[in-house]
Amino acid sequence: GRVMQEWGSFMKGDFDKEVFEEFYLLLCDDIQRERGRIGGDWAVAFPIITRAFRDFIRSTLGPDLVFVVLDMEQADQEERIRSRHQGDHTIIKMMTAMNALYDPASEDEENVLDVKVTPDMSPEEVTRKILDILK
Repeated sequence: GRVMQEWGSFMKGDFDKEVFEEFYLLLCDDIQRERGRIGGDWAVAFPIITRAFRDFIRSTLGPDLVFVVLDMEQADQEERIRSRHQGDHTIIKMMTAMNALYDPASEDEENVLDVKVTPDMSPEEVTRKILDILK
């Protein structure tokens, strides 16, 4: 829908914030509805592109929300993408450009975990590191 149409503008660094807020609000509504139905603690894997949107989502879902921001050196990211996409340079270029637009975690953000990922870490090790930090 509208977010996909606006994505190209986001990639150029100029986008309609309200379109993304509408999308994130729908995402939050779905999480709240399903959490109310099922209960328990939840983990949702989804990239949140800016700190302002993390703040917006937190204002909707509440202060107990924890964001996990994965942080990896650019050269390591490119190598990981290359290995997962058979060296497809178009995908590597697109994902690298996209990643450059995302806001990193800030020290003054509450309930945001900045997790450093190294090339030698498996997905299971990344998960274990996150769970260890949350304890």
